[in-house]
Amino acid sequence: MSQSGGELKNLWQILKPHKPSKMQFAVLSVLVVVTTVLELLIPWFSKNLVDSISVDGVAMSVLMTLLGIVLISAVFEGILTWYGAKTGERICTSLRYSLIGKLLFSKVEAASDKHSAEYATRVVNDTLEVKTVLATDFISLFAGAVSLVAVVAMMFYLDWRLTLVLLACVLVGFLIILPLSLMMSGIGKAIQAAQAKLLSTLTEWMRHHTLIKSHNAQSPLHQESKALLETCMEHEVRGAKIMAMISPTINLVLMMSMVAILGFSSYWMQQGSMTLGTVTAFLMYLFGLTFPLVALGAFFSNLFKAAGTATRLQDIEQLAQEQLQQGENVSSASEIQIQALNFERDEKVILNNVSYQFDGPGLSIVTGESGSGKSTLMSQLLGFYDDTKSAIFIDGKRLDDIDLYSLRQAIAWVDQEPKLLNTSIKENLLLGLSEQPSDDAIEQALGQVGLSQWYEKIGKDLEQAVSERAQIFSGGEKQRFAIARALLRNAKVLLMDEPTSALDKHNSTEMMTLIRAIAKERRVIMISHNNAFLQQDDDHVHIAEGAIVKTAA
Repeated sequence: MSQSGGELKNLWQILKPHKPSKMQFAVLSVLVVVTTVLELLIPWFSKNLVDSISVDGVAMSVLMTLLGIVLISAVFEGILTWYGAKTGERICTSLRYSLIGKLLFSKVEAASDKHSAEYATRVVNDTLEVKTVLATDFISLFAGAVSLVAVVAMMFYLDWRLTLVLLACVLVGFLIILPLSLMMSGIGKAIQAAQAKLLSTLTEWMRHHTLIKSHNAQSPLHQESKALLETCMEHEVRGAKIMAMISPTINLVLMMSMVAILGFSSYWMQQGSMTLGTVTAFLMYLFGLTFPLVALGAFFSNLFKAAGTATRLQDIEQLAQEQLQQGENVSSASEIQIQALNFERDEKVILNNVSYQFDGPGLSIVTGESGSGKSTLMSQLLGFYDDTKSAIFIDGKRLDDIDLYSLRQAIAWVDQEPKLLNTSIKENLLLGLSEQPSDDAIEQALGQVGLSQWYEKIGKDLEQAVSERAQIFSGGEKQRFAIARALLRNAKVLLMDEPTSALDKHNSTEMMTLIRAIAKERRVIMISHNNAFLQQDDDHVHIAEGAIVKTAA
């Protein structure tokens, strides 16, 4: 019970910033009260209708009033359902927006311990559980609670003896349902974890579709998916089993109540202490209790299920965040100085007492064996790691005093395998830019990196979609495209990780010619395994086992 209490507390902490406004809650409350009052009037007027039956027939005024109340009640119930769902959807949207922001602005290391698809599952699927509670179950509970109190009050007014019989039956049902609902917490957590594992695995397989085909791995992976699906099914069946116990329990309570009410009311009617109209109203109120009781059972079941996912959502909320647009601005990054930089992870030294300086335009080529620390050194310059910022100076300013947003405007990163988002060519080129360059400026940048023919080949269609597996680029074109993206940022420093690794000799030579042309106006720091690219005037930095062992300029 203490664990469930902690999970409920976590759920509340997550939802608290996104709760509805006072006005929204007031409107919701008014709709609930009006709808409940109208529904309570139906049994009361039904009682009057039954008691007014005589040899002359039915009182038409009572009948017409009853029909009018039924119609108005249906209208208000529809409005309540719509408004409640709309409020729940707004809360869920606000929560998802917050979670996506936490992921996008999280520090590199903070979000690197889990598969990206698992985080996506949490934002989409885990919040669905929360949305169900907010958009449907909470409104039902709120309306049901008001209805329950009002119905019990009306029943006491009609006959206190039958009301006590009914409450005894309801209490027994509640004591049975509560422990069953508590069991849904662990089941909900297990379901979401299994679905996250399935989604991350499928995402991985589809990303490497050609690899799987080339190794004839379809059949074994298909069999592996069966195990993942069966795990999901096992947890879903466990949840269905609990719900299968809750629903009959609620029905059993209602049936017991009906039998008890019919038994006692028959006896009291024989004594003349109760009328048929009172029994009719009481039975209608009993059926009116069905909705609150079902809502109560569904709410607690889904609440504890959603609470089980709260811990997973809170993991995202608690991700360490980068502080952007704080500190001094960097405009040129014309001087980059590294002073006695040390970097280690998991008790392994990756960079050891690294000191170096990059000044003005020019080409710096960083060489070294795989795992020597070349890419890690480049990552330090973008401020990805807090513990090394004090050892890096940009234009004489210490990195931990610099605004990271302006730093990354001044320094552009071109990856070894350039990443393209599943959006248009134009949006990929202008990624992160606050000021949008014209199409002419884009064409000029593409021409500068030797992509004029490619641009003509795609019909100068910048709105063409770039999908994950679309083959609209060759390896060399993809690298040039990434360089064009960096140039459009007007970055003064380009960090390039193995830009020629996937190219043949001819394309590699052309790429180096392009890079040297760019280096006349900007500082280009390039990682390479190929010493053949080195020329006498190049700034050469050689790294071995995390330390600079040779430099030449």
